Formats: sequence, C-alpha cells, structure tokens
Amino acid sequence: MTLYWYFTKKFISAFIRVFLIIGLLIFFVDTMENIRSLSYVGLNLTKAIALASTRSPSFIREAMPIIVMLSGLVFCVGLARSNEFVVSRAAGVSALKGLGLPIATASLIGLVSILFLNPLVATFSTYYDNLKNDYLGRPDKTITVNEDGFWLRQKTETGYIVITANQATQNGNSLRDVTMVEFDRDNKATKRISAATAVLSNNEWILIRTKIWDLSAASGNPEADSELKSIMRVPTTITSEQILEGYPKPETVVIWDLPKFINAMENAGFSSRQHRVHLQIELARPILFAAMILIGAVFTLQNARLGNLGISVLLALLCGFSLHFLQNLARTLGEAGEIPIFFAAWAAPLAALLTALALFLHLEDG
Repeated sequence: MTLYWYFTKKFISAFIRVFLIIGLLIFFVDTMENIRSLSYVGLNLTKAIALASTRSPSFIREAMPIIVMLSGLVFCVGLARSNEFVVSRAAGVSALKGLGLPIATASLIGLVSILFLNPLVATFSTYYDNLKNDYLGRPDKTITVNEDGFWLRQKTETGYIVITANQATQNGNSLRDVTMVEFDRDNKATKRISAATAVLSNNEWILIRTKIWDLSAASGNPEADSELKSIMRVPTTITSEQILEGYPKPETVVIWDLPKFINAMENAGFSSRQHRVHLQIELARPILFAAMILIGAVFTLQNARLGNLGISVLLALLCGFSLHFLQNLARTLGEAGEIPIFFAAWAAPLAALLTALALFLHLEDG
C-alpha cells in the first residue's frame, strides 16, 4: 500500500506544479489581453488585474483536461526515467494496479472540479460580466429567464417598462400571457397593460387582446377606468438577438441549479439543449480525467524504456489534444442538435478511456 500512496503523492505533486504554472500563465496572458483590448476606455493595470482575476477561473476550468494530461505525462515520465515503474513491475505489482490509485485520484480531481470549481467559475463569471459592464459603461442586463417566467426591462422616454410573460415562442419573438408595467423616472408605476399575446415586429410590441389600467391617477379606481383594446402597439428597442442572448450562459449557472434552470427555460419556451449538453459534459469530467492520465501512461511507460521518450511524449500530447478537440466538436454538434446529448457528452471520454485501458493492458500486462 505504501507504493501506491507513493505513486499518488508523485502524481498530486506533478498536478499541483502544472496547475500553478498554467494558472499563472493564463492569468498573465488574460491581464495583458485586457490591457490591449480595453485600453481605449482608459483601463489601467489594476482594473485589468481585477478582470483577469474574475475571468481566469473560467479559462482554467476549460484547461483542466489538458492540465490533468500534462500532469500525467510529468508523473509517468518521472517514473520511467527513474526506473521506479520497472522496479515496481519486478516486485510483482501489475502496471494497472500500480497506477490504480493515481487514476482514481484523477477522477477525484474531476469530481472536485464539478463540486467546487464549477460554482466558483459560475460566481466569478457573473461578477466578471458586471465588472466589465461597469468599466465600459454598459447598461445592466435587461432580460432574465427564471422559474417565474420570462422577464424584460426596456427604457422609455419617461422611464422604463418591465415586461413579464409566462411563455415565449418563435425564439422569443412571440410572448404569451404578457404583463407590462410602466414606471416613471421616480420608479413609480404609472400604467399596467395585460395582453394575451405580444409579437415583436419592426421595433415595436404588437399586443393582442389587451387591457390597460391607468395607475398614475391620484384618485379613482384603476379597474373602473380600465380600457380594453383588441390591438395595441408599444415601441421598443429590444431585438430578437438580445432576447436569444438574454438568458445566462451555461457556465454562469451553478451545476446543482442547472436542472431547475433547464426546466424554467423549457417552461418559458426556450431551447435548453445548450445547457443540457453542458450539464452532461460536466458530469463526464471524472471519466475524461481518468482517460487523460491513462493516455499519458500508455505512451510513456512502455516506450520510454525503449529509448523513444521524446516521440512517446509527442504522441501522448497529440492524443490528449485530439481527445480535447473531439469532445469540443461533439459538444458543438450536440448543441446544434446534430447528435444526441448523451453521445455528445459521454462518447469521447468513454471511448478514450476504454481504448487507453485496452492498450495499456495489452502493452504492460498482456
């Protein structure tokens, strides 16, 4: 058991070193990119560092499979060059048994990534968007989708209008069971409009079967003074593209809130396919990380003893990056609806794990 813990400690040490190096590299590159791309708004070094601090966790999460693969390569090359793996084989410890605990550790890192890194990234991504909007002077997000329905906020000449609907169709261009509440600049409600349907067309909302209440009157009963109209038009600056982009990206939603958020999106009439693909890919991370370390072991432990260490590392890198590319391709196809969601998320990690495991058993224990 001491040997297994020794291998595990070496892998954890390699992972920490690679994680810190790549994490710092991402942070410095992102800081320089913020200074370069946002210099026109007078962004200084302090603000660039603040933006990089909130966005770097997202990049690190995306790079985690590569970090695990490089950690596995460092770990396995170290074992091969010091002949520790050969000695363990000579002592009667099988190759797979010797690396079983490091592989389990890689899967555990994937689980930790799901439970802790994902919520951290979701929190920081939201904070990054708010911080960047503040630096650039952009308005706050005006469109929200939650379990209560579909919410919009648009400016008017006299204040703003808050719009809520139970359901959206035609990519958000048509809303059902709509309520509009108009506010003045002092945040006081002045008018309430209820409509069965609202259609976005030519920079205006076309309201069908509406009822209007005047809330600005100092006296009187708004219900008694209400007005019915078959069709009503309300000018708007909201576009269909803003509606489609208004709901949060999958990366900004904490993973244990994703199922509830997916149901809210579907109830609001939006496609939740992108979020469902993201959820399945996150759940497949432990398998992906285990596959990454096995890929490094397959190429380095066997061929390093034959004097082809450089070529072995190159092959392992090519296979690891190819797996990362294939999963990103499968994710894109899954979000576009070209392939099933389960296949988009689980096919590449499972295929890589089983293939690497078969090669490893054949070359080392066969």
